Amino acid sequence: MSEPSAVGLDPVEAIAALEAELAAIPARQRPRDRGAAAYRLGMAYAEAPAGDAGDNLRRALVCYSVAAEAFDPRFDPVEHARTLNAAGAAHRHLGDRAQAVRLFERAAALLEGRERAEELASVLNNLGLVQTELGEPAEAVSSFDRALELFNAETAQGRRSRVAALHNRGLAHAAIGTEQGLEAALGDYQAALGELDPQEAPYHHGLVLHSKGVALSSLAHFQPDRERSRSEAALSAFAESLAVFAPDNFPFQHAVAKYNQGLAYVAVGGDDNLRRALAAFEDTLAILDPRLHSDSWKLAYAKLSEVEARLAPVYPGLTRAGHFAALVAGCDADERLALIRERLSRLLLLPGPRMAASLAEWAQGVVRLDREAARRVIESELAVLMLVPNDALEAVLRAQFEAQQQLEPEPKEALDWALDDAVGWALNGPQRVFVRDFLYSLGFERP
Repeated sequence: MSEPSAVGLDPVEAIAALEAELAAIPARQRPRDRGAAAYRLGMAYAEAPAGDAGDNLRRALVCYSVAAEAFDPRFDPVEHARTLNAAGAAHRHLGDRAQAVRLFERAAALLEGRERAEELASVLNNLGLVQTELGEPAEAVSSFDRALELFNAETAQGRRSRVAALHNRGLAHAAIGTEQGLEAALGDYQAALGELDPQEAPYHHGLVLHSKGVALSSLAHFQPDRERSRSEAALSAFAESLAVFAPDNFPFQHAVAKYNQGLAYVAVGGDDNLRRALAAFEDTLAILDPRLHSDSWKLAYAKLSEVEARLAPVYPGLTRAGHFAALVAGCDADERLALIRERLSRLLLLPGPRMAASLAEWAQGVVRLDREAARRVIESELAVLMLVPNDALEAVLRAQFEAQQQLEPEPKEALDWALDDAVGWALNGPQRVFVRDFLYSLGFERP
């Protein structure tokens, strides 16, 4: 009779099936079968998407204990090592890094000389990760060196594992905290990018690019004569990583990359870059939940406040929206379109009252511009709005109209001209008619 299979079941059903399978195997008569079932059940608990992650890992550890007892290291060294590796990963995620190191070291020792290069490399990679977390970067680099010697670059899985190990070694090099360590980290990241297929592993691609940006930013502090060029190179790396870490797919990674992008803009300096930094920190705060990411949120808010304080003496009374409007009015057309698209995409996802308030604030920033600058901004805004649903388009136009209605006669006339020109220049045929008809319905009168 074949053993029960959990393949094809949902996670809850799979765990139940594996529990039943384990309970049906007599420990004395079939110890290896029992060990295999306990190992599979432990992995199912560790990877379970439902329930408390910590509780699941603790259940997994109970299973790994059963498996480790069933697999005698004298007769089943590979299976015993595999179980220790899984248990080490669980202990690491639970915060017991010292125990994780002990388990990974024992697993590595059992796999030495067993012709299990890929498994040994995986264990050494795990060991390097936890050594880095324990503040032992030099030891971690040695572990990653061994792992990289063992991964097989001829297979897709081997290539992915090598890229991950190169990235991890780069992080360990960077954690040493010296200029030489950061240069070595950059070398690792470049090597990883050279071996990486972005289509095959987009997450790792974004992660390596982000780490490259962080290393370049850190090197800027060690190399004052190259500070600007290093910071500009960091900005390029962050921009590439953000192209991978879209806010809807990788929100936390997007927020972290935005924060570090903001720091790099501050390092490059100049009012426009301070405004870009301000926008980046705003985007960071819009994603981070102050309840879940309290420390990160506070750090981003502190940096945003610092940048505001630096801009305040030069532009007294100007709001964040005003700074953003001035930024997009002054940059080139491609950057202006990208910035407005990103900002509106975020604002239009807010719940009703918050969206209306945020769009009103944005429009108040636009109406502080002169006629030509406002026209450029509204023209790009309309290009973005042609790709969104009508209710979103109407919400933005309503906010712009209402902001202009609050102006004194002379600036109102200038902004009315800007709006009318933007509609005429940005839109054609039916789109222009639709927008003008909607504006007329609000009470707009062409100047």
